[in-house]
Amino acid sequence: MAPFTVVNGKVWPVLDVQPATYRLRVINGSNARTYRLVLLRDGAPELDRITQIGTDHGLVRTPVRLPADGLLLAPAERADLLVDFSDLAPGSELTVLNTAAAPFNGASFPAADAENAADAEGLLPYPQVLRFRVGGEAATPRSVPGELATDYGSPSAEALAAAPRRAIALVERELDDEPNMLTMRELAIAPEGVDGPLVTVTDRDATTRYRVVAAHFEDTTTFFPVLGEYEVWQLINLTGDTHPIHLHLDPFQILARRPIRYDIAPDGIGERDLAATVKLKRDPDDELDHAIDANERGLKDTVRVNPNELVEIAVRFTTYSGRYMYHCHILEHEDRDMMRPFVTMPAELMPFMA
Repeated sequence: MAPFTVVNGKVWPVLDVQPATYRLRVINGSNARTYRLVLLRDGAPELDRITQIGTDHGLVRTPVRLPADGLLLAPAERADLLVDFSDLAPGSELTVLNTAAAPFNGASFPAADAENAADAEGLLPYPQVLRFRVGGEAATPRSVPGELATDYGSPSAEALAAAPRRAIALVERELDDEPNMLTMRELAIAPEGVDGPLVTVTDRDATTRYRVVAAHFEDTTTFFPVLGEYEVWQLINLTGDTHPIHLHLDPFQILARRPIRYDIAPDGIGERDLAATVKLKRDPDDELDHAIDANERGLKDTVRVNPNELVEIAVRFTTYSGRYMYHCHILEHEDRDMMRPFVTMPAELMPFMA
């Protein structure tokens, strides 16, 4: 309902709450907008009232505080929150504002300046999201357990060392008199002596040469994960926007965010080809932190991949064989071809896929 934010079908709703702790489950259901949510009282941020206990796929292992700038949610990301109003007098009001301009590029915005977040050029003329109004009698306070999820852990170093590694470049191809096309170029290691457009990725003294093996949704499937085995996927953002990449079927864990600098050759983005050099080092003009936030360390199915960034995720598909998808969850990007299939299968079938 542009240019306004809608919460549960209402523009700028007011929620009456008691002086108690509330559990709120939040999903970004927007087609394209990323939100950075900040809780304010009398113009000052009160993010310490919020504890995050869950993310896309359930509880985190231990409760975490929000990032200092606020709760970042790209399209499809979810958060399970505890918000503490227990010490507030009746009549107190708190406001939630959004400080993320669009299109979002990962840039920070201080929570203390949230009241000045309005930005017409950033498609954010009205940053208001909702308001809480405190009333009634205080409820009995409840403590938050120090340990929450116990049914998952981080993948072992041995499992990751043996895991197949997949690389995907996120690219935007400019077209004359047509909307830009956004694609995910699946990369495979190029054999020695192969000519043609290549993507080189340099990490310190090691350089890996890749060629594009798939660029469009209808291209041949190249990803065949084996059920029960970890894989490491590298998402390499060669665009100026943040892309929320969503995997169907099973959750993953974020292993790393690493800054990159890259150069795309003139006319290097073809319909199916890509010629680019990528170095795992910070670009001089890059001001992003490229850090994994504490509230991203649970089980995820959507990850933000910022500009000048390589994100590594560890994924393990466990139960179902079949054809599934991964894609950018900005719907306009998905519709412009930023979506690819993968096929999961038991290990017994892999010899027939050679």
